[in-house]
Amino acid sequence: MEGSVADAQRQAERALKVRRRSGLLRMVGRVLVSLVLVAAAIGAGLGLFQYMVATRPPVTQAQTPERPRIIDSRIVTPGDVAPVLTLYGQITSGRSVDLRMLVAGEVRAIAPGMSEGGRVRAGEMLVEVDRFEFEGALVRARADLAEAEARLAETDARLKAERDGIARAREQLMISEREVARLTLLATREAASEAQLDQSRLRVSAARGTLETRENQIGILDAQRRREEAVLSRLRFAVAKAERDLENTRLVAPFDAIISNAAADRGRLLAVSDRVASLSDPSRVEVRFTLNDAQYGRLAASGMIEGRPVTVRWRAGDTVSEKSAVIARVAPTVAANTGGFDVFAVISNPERAAQLRPGAFVEVIAADRVVAAAVSLPASAIHAGDFVFVVGQNNRLQSVKITRVGFDGEAVVVRGDLKPGDVVMTSRLAEAAPGLLVEARR
Repeated sequence: MEGSVADAQRQAERALKVRRRSGLLRMVGRVLVSLVLVAAAIGAGLGLFQYMVATRPPVTQAQTPERPRIIDSRIVTPGDVAPVLTLYGQITSGRSVDLRMLVAGEVRAIAPGMSEGGRVRAGEMLVEVDRFEFEGALVRARADLAEAEARLAETDARLKAERDGIARAREQLMISEREVARLTLLATREAASEAQLDQSRLRVSAARGTLETRENQIGILDAQRRREEAVLSRLRFAVAKAERDLENTRLVAPFDAIISNAAADRGRLLAVSDRVASLSDPSRVEVRFTLNDAQYGRLAASGMIEGRPVTVRWRAGDTVSEKSAVIARVAPTVAANTGGFDVFAVISNPERAAQLRPGAFVEVIAADRVVAAAVSLPASAIHAGDFVFVVGQNNRLQSVKITRVGFDGEAVVVRGDLKPGDVVMTSRLAEAAPGLLVEARR
């Protein structure tokens, strides 16, 4: 009994294993069938694609025409080029002066135009200080001079009196000497006594003493007169100085001018050498600018720099004013701060120059040295490596080597293998290269 049950269990287990194995085989078969179907579908799709590619009609591609690039250009003709130098300078005053007081005093009057930017005429009184002390000094100096002149006149009178006295003393001496000679002769004949002769000799001695005294007095009076003349010269100078000091109480304008740095007003006490104002002549305006070594050398090689005409261009906002000027002089030494030569040009028309003020910045346009067999091109036409593009046959670009020889304002003066009538590209193209098709616009 027990053995039959165990056999039944074993048979059931074997039947279960068989069923499991058959189910697994069926599942594997379904997977394999699916893979075969997918592979067949892919193969059919590939075959269909290859068939369609192989049987498609031929496609004709459209040819896109080459489009020319629009460029700016310039027709050039090599020849003599007269470039210009564009320099920068500053207006300066050709004649200016700082006026200072020569005498001290309290300001009593000033000119109506005595203010910043005011205008004054030549000879017009600018400042007047108190004249009282200087008038008194002149009165004293003239009184001292009159007193010295009176003393000199007195000395001259005494000299005249002494000279007249000398003439009389000499006459008296001559008479006394003749008397002594006569008495001496009479005494030898015993016609005159010794007492009479001695008295006559005493009179001669007295006359000689009087003459010597007067002659010595003449020397004293001459020395006194020279001393008084020296005093008189000193007092005359004192009078002239007092008159000049009195005149210097009024400070006058030496020329027609514009006032700056005005520093005087009524009631102010001015000391000697105090600056009252600065005067600038509006009719003498100069332009100061600098030439570097190369520019100076070119201008000097082409002729004298002094006398060369230049144009001064002053920009005041939207207003541009041009004035003619002439180079007047060149500084004798090289400027330490710029390393160039300072040049001064005088504006030709004084009336037009009056519009300018010292300190204004201006442009100076000067003619440079003439360059032969050259052309002037804008900087945009010059490419790195110093070459330009010329529009050649079939409107295609060709490169031409050039050499820079100068500047013409903002343009560049060049030389190269350029022929008359060549069309040079002046535009900037990133893709510019030889052979590029272009359309030139002039």
